[in-house]
Amino acid sequence: MLSRRNIRIKVLQQLYAYTQQDSNALPLFSKQLDTRFKEYYLFYYFNLQFLDKFNTYLESEKEIETEKYFPNKNVIRNTEVLLRTDFYTALVKSDEFQNLTNKLPFSWDKHGEMFNHIFTDMVQYDFFIDYSVFDTPTAEQQKEFLTNLYEFLFNEFELYDSAMEEEYVFWNDDSADTLKTIVRHIDHFYSTGKIKFDAINNKQKEDIDFGMQLFEKCIAEKESLDELTQKNSPNWDPERLTLTDMLMLRMAVCEFLYFETIPPKVSINEYLDIAKAYSTPKSHLFINGVLDKLRILLDEAGKIKKTGRGLVN
Repeated sequence: MLSRRNIRIKVLQQLYAYTQQDSNALPLFSKQLDTRFKEYYLFYYFNLQFLDKFNTYLESEKEIETEKYFPNKNVIRNTEVLLRTDFYTALVKSDEFQNLTNKLPFSWDKHGEMFNHIFTDMVQYDFFIDYSVFDTPTAEQQKEFLTNLYEFLFNEFELYDSAMEEEYVFWNDDSADTLKTIVRHIDHFYSTGKIKFDAINNKQKEDIDFGMQLFEKCIAEKESLDELTQKNSPNWDPERLTLTDMLMLRMAVCEFLYFETIPPKVSINEYLDIAKAYSTPKSHLFINGVLDKLRILLDEAGKIKKTGRGLVN
Protein backbone atom coordinates (compact mmCIF):
# COMPACT_ATOMS: atom_id res chain seq x y z
CA MET A 1 0.00 0.00 0.00
CA LEU A 2 1.25 3.47 -0.85
CA SER A 3 2.26 5.38 2.26
CA ARG A 4 1.24 8.99 2.77
CA ARG A 5 4.93 9.92 2.54
CA ASN A 6 5.27 8.27 -0.84
CA ILE A 7 2.11 10.04 -1.98
CA ARG A 8 3.61 13.36 -0.92
CA ILE A 9 6.80 12.55 -2.83
CA LYS A 10 4.82 11.83 -5.99
CA VAL A 11 2.89 15.09 -5.57
CA LEU A 12 6.17 16.97 -5.08
CA GLN A 13 7.64 15.45 -8.23
CA GLN A 14 4.52 16.22 -10.23
CA LEU A 15 4.44 19.81 -9.00
CA TYR A 16 8.08 20.14 -10.01
CA ALA A 17 7.28 18.85 -13.49
CA TYR A 18 4.21 21.07 -13.72
CA THR A 19 6.22 24.24 -13.00
CA GLN A 20 8.29 23.51 -16.12
CA GLN A 21 5.21 23.37 -18.36
CA ASP A 22 2.41 25.54 -19.70
CA SER A 23 -0.07 26.37 -16.93
CA ASN A 24 -2.90 25.19 -19.17
CA ALA A 25 -1.65 21.63 -18.79
CA LEU A 26 -3.19 21.07 -15.33
CA PRO A 27 -5.73 18.40 -16.43
CA LEU A 28 -2.94 16.45 -18.12
CA PHE A 29 -0.69 16.60 -15.07
CA SER A 30 -3.54 15.63 -12.74
CA LYS A 31 -4.25 12.60 -14.90
CA GLN A 32 -0.57 11.66 -14.94
CA LEU A 33 -0.43 11.84 -11.15
CA ASP A 34 -3.47 9.60 -10.80
CA THR A 35 -1.85 7.13 -13.21
CA ARG A 36 1.34 7.14 -11.13
CA PHE A 37 -0.62 6.19 -8.03
CA LYS A 38 -2.25 3.28 -9.85
CA GLU A 39 1.02 2.14 -11.47
CA TYR A 40 2.35 1.41 -8.01
CA TYR A 41 -0.05 -1.51 -7.76
CA LEU A 42 0.93 -2.84 -11.17
CA PHE A 43 4.56 -2.77 -10.08
CA TYR A 44 3.65 -4.58 -6.85
CA TYR A 45 1.93 -7.33 -8.89
CA PHE A 46 5.02 -7.49 -11.11
CA ASN A 47 7.25 -8.14 -8.11
CA LEU A 48 4.92 -10.87 -6.88
CA GLN A 49 5.15 -12.37 -10.35
CA PHE A 50 8.87 -12.80 -9.79
CA LEU A 51 8.19 -16.04 -7.93
CA ASP A 52 6.39 -17.53 -10.91
CA LYS A 53 9.04 -16.46 -13.42
CA PHE A 54 11.89 -17.50 -11.15
CA ASN A 55 10.40 -20.94 -10.68
CA THR A 56 10.15 -21.32 -14.47
CA TYR A 57 13.89 -20.70 -14.57
CA LEU A 58 14.46 -23.21 -11.74
CA GLU A 59 12.49 -25.84 -13.62
CA SER A 60 14.71 -25.38 -16.66
CA GLU A 61 17.81 -25.72 -14.47
CA LYS A 62 16.38 -28.88 -12.93
CA GLU A 63 15.77 -30.35 -16.37
CA ILE A 64 19.36 -29.60 -17.42
CA GLU A 65 20.73 -31.16 -14.26
CA THR A 66 18.60 -34.33 -14.43
CA GLU A 67 19.76 -34.99 -17.99
CA LYS A 68 23.39 -35.12 -16.91
CA TYR A 69 25.11 -38.49 -16.67
CA PHE A 70 25.83 -37.85 -12.99
CA PRO A 71 23.15 -35.37 -11.83
CA ASN A 72 23.82 -33.46 -8.64
CA LYS A 73 21.00 -34.24 -6.22
CA ASN A 74 21.65 -31.11 -4.16
CA VAL A 75 21.27 -28.88 -7.22
CA ILE A 76 18.03 -30.64 -8.13
CA ARG A 77 16.76 -30.22 -4.57
CA ASN A 78 17.67 -26.54 -4.59
CA THR A 79 15.69 -25.97 -7.80
CA GLU A 80 12.56 -27.26 -6.05
CA VAL A 81 12.73 -24.75 -3.21
CA LEU A 82 9.66 -22.71 -4.21
CA LEU A 83 7.60 -25.87 -4.63
CA ARG A 84 7.99 -26.39 -0.87
CA THR A 85 6.15 -23.12 -0.12
CA ASP A 86 2.37 -23.12 0.07
CA PHE A 87 2.28 -19.42 -0.77
CA TYR A 88 3.87 -19.99 -4.17
CA THR A 89 1.53 -22.88 -4.93
CA ALA A 90 -1.52 -20.82 -4.02
CA LEU A 91 -0.22 -17.84 -5.97
CA VAL A 92 0.22 -19.61 -9.29
CA LYS A 93 -3.12 -21.38 -8.93
CA SER A 94 -4.96 -18.11 -8.31
CA ASP A 95 -7.11 -16.98 -11.24
CA GLU A 96 -7.13 -13.48 -9.74
CA PHE A 97 -3.34 -13.38 -9.79
CA GLN A 98 -3.24 -14.55 -13.41
CA ASN A 99 -5.71 -11.83 -14.36
CA LEU A 100 -3.78 -9.14 -12.47
CA THR A 101 -0.49 -10.05 -14.15
CA ASN A 102 -1.85 -10.87 -17.59
CA LYS A 103 -1.19 -7.46 -19.17
CA LEU A 104 1.42 -5.75 -17.03
CA PRO A 105 3.44 -2.92 -18.64
CA PHE A 106 6.61 -4.62 -17.35
CA SER A 107 8.34 -7.80 -18.48
CA TRP A 108 10.69 -10.38 -16.97
CA ASP A 109 11.67 -11.77 -20.38
CA LYS A 110 14.85 -9.73 -20.73
CA HIS A 111 16.11 -10.56 -17.26
CA GLY A 112 16.86 -14.25 -17.72
CA GLU A 113 20.54 -13.84 -16.94
CA MET A 114 19.64 -12.16 -13.66
CA PHE A 115 17.76 -15.30 -12.55
CA ASN A 116 20.96 -17.29 -12.98
CA HIS A 117 22.88 -14.86 -10.78
CA ILE A 118 20.11 -14.85 -8.17
CA PHE A 119 20.14 -18.63 -7.96
CA THR A 120 23.95 -18.80 -7.77
CA ASP A 121 24.09 -16.22 -4.99
CA MET A 122 20.97 -17.23 -3.09
CA VAL A 123 22.10 -20.82 -2.37
CA GLN A 124 25.07 -19.43 -0.45
CA TYR A 125 22.97 -17.38 1.97
CA ASP A 126 22.08 -18.69 5.41
CA PHE A 127 18.36 -18.14 4.91
CA PHE A 128 18.43 -20.51 1.93
CA ILE A 129 20.78 -23.08 3.49
CA ASP A 130 18.69 -23.22 6.67
CA TYR A 131 15.46 -23.65 4.71
CA SER A 132 16.73 -26.20 2.20
CA VAL A 133 17.19 -28.92 4.83
CA PHE A 134 13.43 -29.26 5.37
CA ASP A 135 11.36 -31.62 3.24
CA THR A 136 8.10 -30.30 4.68
CA PRO A 137 8.81 -26.90 6.22
CA THR A 138 6.30 -25.43 8.62
CA ALA A 139 4.19 -22.41 7.73
CA GLU A 140 6.44 -20.22 9.90
CA GLN A 141 9.56 -21.53 8.18
CA GLN A 142 8.02 -20.91 4.76
CA LYS A 143 7.01 -17.38 5.70
CA GLU A 144 10.49 -16.62 7.03
CA PHE A 145 12.14 -17.98 3.88
CA LEU A 146 9.95 -15.98 1.48
CA THR A 147 10.34 -12.80 3.53
CA ASN A 148 14.11 -13.24 3.58
CA LEU A 149 14.11 -13.94 -0.16
CA TYR A 150 12.37 -10.66 -0.97
CA GLU A 151 14.52 -8.72 1.49
CA PHE A 152 17.58 -10.23 -0.18
CA LEU A 153 16.32 -9.14 -3.61
CA PHE A 154 15.25 -5.65 -2.61
CA ASN A 155 18.06 -4.74 -0.23
CA GLU A 156 21.15 -6.73 -1.14
CA PHE A 157 21.07 -7.92 -4.75
CA GLU A 158 22.32 -5.13 -7.02
CA LEU A 159 21.27 -6.80 -10.27
CA TYR A 160 17.68 -6.89 -9.08
CA ASP A 161 17.90 -3.22 -8.17
CA SER A 162 19.25 -2.40 -11.65
CA ALA A 163 16.59 -4.48 -13.38
CA MET A 164 13.78 -2.80 -11.47
CA GLU A 165 15.18 0.65 -12.25
CA GLU A 166 15.18 -0.33 -15.91
CA GLU A 167 11.57 -1.49 -15.74
CA TYR A 168 10.10 1.22 -13.55
CA VAL A 169 11.34 4.80 -13.32
CA PHE A 170 9.92 5.23 -9.79
CA TRP A 171 11.58 2.13 -8.35
CA ASN A 172 13.70 4.10 -5.87
CA ASP A 173 10.61 5.87 -4.55
CA ASP A 174 8.34 2.83 -4.43
CA SER A 175 10.63 -0.06 -3.51
CA ALA A 176 10.25 0.32 0.28
CA ASP A 177 6.43 0.43 0.09
CA THR A 178 6.42 -2.45 -2.37
CA LEU A 179 8.54 -4.63 -0.10
CA LYS A 180 6.33 -3.85 2.91
CA THR A 181 3.23 -4.71 0.89
CA ILE A 182 4.66 -8.05 -0.29
CA VAL A 183 5.82 -9.01 3.21
CA ARG A 184 2.39 -8.12 4.59
CA HIS A 185 0.79 -10.19 1.80
CA ILE A 186 2.92 -13.23 2.70
CA ASP A 187 2.16 -12.78 6.40
CA HIS A 188 -1.58 -12.55 5.67
CA PHE A 189 -1.49 -15.81 3.71
CA TYR A 190 0.24 -17.74 6.46
CA SER A 191 -2.09 -16.26 9.07
CA THR A 192 -5.32 -17.01 7.19
CA GLY A 193 -4.46 -19.56 4.50
CA LYS A 194 -5.93 -17.23 1.90
CA ILE A 195 -4.39 -15.23 -0.92
CA LYS A 196 -5.38 -11.57 -0.71
CA PHE A 197 -3.97 -9.02 -3.14
CA ASP A 198 -3.58 -5.39 -2.14
CA ALA A 199 -5.80 -3.10 -4.16
CA ILE A 200 -7.10 0.44 -3.97
CA ASN A 201 -9.43 -0.05 -1.00
CA ASN A 202 -11.35 2.69 0.79
CA LYS A 203 -8.39 3.66 2.98
CA GLN A 204 -6.02 3.84 0.01
CA LYS A 205 -8.59 5.72 -2.07
CA GLU A 206 -8.79 8.28 0.72
CA ASP A 207 -4.99 8.61 0.69
CA ILE A 208 -4.87 8.96 -3.10
CA ASP A 209 -7.67 11.53 -3.00
CA PHE A 210 -5.56 13.45 -0.49
CA GLY A 211 -2.66 13.42 -2.96
CA MET A 212 -4.79 14.60 -5.85
CA GLN A 213 -6.36 17.38 -3.77
CA LEU A 214 -2.97 18.46 -2.44
CA PHE A 215 -1.56 18.71 -5.97
CA GLU A 216 -4.49 20.71 -7.32
CA LYS A 217 -4.81 22.92 -4.23
CA CYS A 218 -1.11 23.82 -4.33
CA ILE A 219 -1.58 25.02 -7.89
CA ALA A 220 -4.87 26.82 -7.28
CA GLU A 221 -3.57 28.62 -4.16
CA LYS A 222 0.04 29.07 -5.31
CA GLU A 223 0.16 32.87 -5.05
CA SER A 224 -1.40 33.12 -1.60
CA LEU A 225 0.62 30.20 -0.20
CA ASP A 226 3.92 31.58 -1.48
CA GLU A 227 3.10 35.10 -0.31
CA LEU A 228 2.25 33.86 3.17
CA THR A 229 5.46 31.87 3.37
CA GLN A 230 7.60 34.71 2.06
CA LYS A 231 6.21 37.27 4.51
CA ASN A 232 6.92 35.06 7.49
CA SER A 233 10.23 33.53 6.51
CA PRO A 234 13.59 34.86 7.77
CA ASN A 235 16.22 35.41 5.09
CA TRP A 236 13.78 34.60 2.31
CA ASP A 237 15.58 34.71 -1.02
CA PRO A 238 13.92 32.86 -3.91
CA GLU A 239 17.16 33.07 -5.86
CA ARG A 240 18.96 31.00 -3.24
CA LEU A 241 16.16 28.52 -2.57
CA THR A 242 15.88 25.36 -4.61
CA LEU A 243 12.59 24.83 -6.40
CA THR A 244 12.16 21.62 -4.43
CA ASP A 245 12.38 23.50 -1.12
CA MET A 246 9.86 26.11 -2.28
CA LEU A 247 7.45 23.40 -3.35
CA MET A 248 7.75 21.53 -0.05
CA LEU A 249 7.05 24.72 1.88
CA ARG A 250 4.02 25.35 -0.31
CA MET A 251 2.75 21.81 0.22
CA ALA A 252 3.20 21.93 3.99
CA VAL A 253 1.44 25.28 4.38
CA CYS A 254 -1.31 24.00 2.14
CA GLU A 255 -1.77 21.09 4.55
CA PHE A 256 -1.81 23.49 7.50
CA LEU A 257 -4.65 25.51 6.01
CA TYR A 258 -6.77 23.16 3.92
CA PHE A 259 -6.45 19.61 5.29
CA GLU A 260 -8.20 19.63 8.63
CA THR A 261 -7.49 16.01 9.62
CA ILE A 262 -3.70 16.26 9.29
CA PRO A 263 -1.88 17.62 12.38
CA PRO A 264 0.62 20.39 11.53
CA LYS A 265 3.41 18.56 13.31
CA VAL A 266 2.78 15.51 11.16
CA SER A 267 3.08 17.66 8.04
CA ILE A 268 6.31 19.24 9.32
CA ASN A 269 7.91 15.88 10.16
CA GLU A 270 6.94 14.41 6.80
CA TYR A 271 8.49 17.24 4.81
CA LEU A 272 11.62 17.27 6.95
CA ASP A 273 12.18 13.60 6.13
CA ILE A 274 11.44 14.17 2.44
CA ALA A 275 13.85 17.14 2.38
CA LYS A 276 16.64 14.98 3.83
CA ALA A 277 16.20 12.51 0.97
CA TYR A 278 15.32 14.81 -1.94
CA SER A 279 16.96 18.18 -1.34
CA THR A 280 20.22 19.78 -0.19
CA PRO A 281 21.98 18.73 3.05
CA LYS A 282 20.78 21.80 4.98
CA SER A 283 17.33 22.15 3.45
CA HIS A 284 15.59 20.33 6.26
CA LEU A 285 16.97 22.83 8.81
CA PHE A 286 15.65 25.81 6.85
CA ILE A 287 12.29 24.14 6.19
CA ASN A 288 11.94 23.21 9.86
CA GLY A 289 12.54 26.81 10.97
CA VAL A 290 10.11 28.29 8.45
CA LEU A 291 7.32 25.79 9.05
CA ASP A 292 7.56 25.89 12.81
CA LYS A 293 7.30 29.69 12.79
CA LEU A 294 4.39 29.60 10.33
CA ARG A 295 2.59 26.98 12.40
CA ILE A 296 2.71 29.21 15.48
CA LEU A 297 1.69 32.40 13.63
CA LEU A 298 -1.18 30.75 11.76
CA ASP A 299 -2.41 29.04 14.89
CA GLU A 300 -2.38 32.29 16.85
CA ALA A 301 -4.28 33.96 14.00
CA GLY A 302 -6.91 31.22 14.14
CA LYS A 303 -6.21 30.10 10.60
CA ILE A 304 -5.30 26.52 11.46
CA LYS A 305 -8.48 24.61 12.14
CA LYS A 306 -8.07 20.92 12.78
CA THR A 307 -10.62 18.31 13.73
CA GLY A 308 -10.72 14.66 14.77
CA ARG A 309 -7.41 12.84 14.62
CA GLY A 310 -5.88 16.04 13.20
CA LEU A 311 -5.99 18.04 16.41
CA VAL A 312 -3.33 20.74 16.42
CA ASN A 313 -1.49 19.32 19.41
